Amino acid sequence: MLPLLFLALMLGYTSAASRIIGGQFATAGQFPYQVSLQLKGRHHCGGSIISETFIVTAAHCTIGQNPAAMKVVVGTNDLLAGNGRSVNVAQFIIHPRYNSQSQDFDMSLIKLAEPLQLGTATVDKIEMAAADSNFAADTLATISGFGAINGNLQLPNKLKFARVQLWSRDFCNPQNIPGITDRMICAGHPSGQVSSCQGDSGGPLTVDNKLFGVVSWGFGCGAQGKPAMYTYVGALRSWIKQNSGV
Repeated sequence: MLPLLFLALMLGYTSAASRIIGGQFATAGQFPYQVSLQLKGRHHCGGSIISETFIVTAAHCTIGQNPAAMKVVVGTNDLLAGNGRSVNVAQFIIHPRYNSQSQDFDMSLIKLAEPLQLGTATVDKIEMAAADSNFAADTLATISGFGAINGNLQLPNKLKFARVQLWSRDFCNPQNIPGITDRMICAGHPSGQVSSCQGDSGGPLTVDNKLFGVVSWGFGCGAQGKPAMYTYVGALRSWIKQNSGV
């Protein structure tokens, strides 16, 4: 049970590259809220714009990092195209109850050093799901992220997206998945052919064009019968509101 960001490191890879298994390449402006969090010019994690000055991501993407060393790239679906805007980070606000062992409360806010211009064709915020939001099992959700497209971590640096199914609590409960909490939701394709993976961490899972989950952890990438785990945005809406005003 490891953060998706760290699975690549555990396997001996030197780059915590993101990976959407399956899916399609996104077109320009298709996901204007999607960002790339970068360290030393390399993609590190995903995130979602929720206001002019705040990004939502996973806590394990920011824990132990220096805000001054991270850049947030917005407004592009191709990290090599040079058409995105790079913004400095002013502050990390990591959930105080984040547990690096269990990945409970795996959420962080990133405060930008300067405001974004929202409402353009390529940069905009996403509305978050309400605190009481819930969806039936097998509801289709959308995940998106930059980076590798296969098990060899081939990096096209282009944004990909995929549709995945939400899994019910009939399966996603502590009996079947030890360590799961009420702050976590499961999603994926039963075949394992469509999933989030390394470095997609912090990126969005959306339902009805609202941010419903944040990529958190898993048992591997695209494993048959195993979902990926997402931090449940609804459960942490009051904390987000308190710290970002959104």
